[in-house]
Amino acid sequence: MNIFNSLRVYAGKWNVSNEAKFSQEEMDSVSKAEVVDSQYGLSVCFYLKSGGQSYIPLDQNSSKNVGDTIDLSQASVLTLSKQGEADIYRVKC
Repeated sequence: MNIFNSLRVYAGKWNVSNEAKFSQEEMDSVSKAEVVDSQYGLSVCFYLKSGGQSYIPLDQNSSKNVGDTIDLSQASVLTLSKQGEADIYRVKC
């Protein structure tokens, strides 16, 4: 028995576990998607037609700037996974 097989691993690396385009239903629920500054760096603010906003951080490889509008038909959502952590999401555009 290897003791390390039963222990939590720390300081792992975030890896892309999935990349998905926005569905038609998701695109239809958003009136506008705009890059904003946030406590995590740049994020995409989704202005929901039902009211309110939701935020997803922007992928670090993006060249978008604060105030840029995002075309959701050209963007995708990255799911990042790391052992011992909950999945996180990033917008790739």
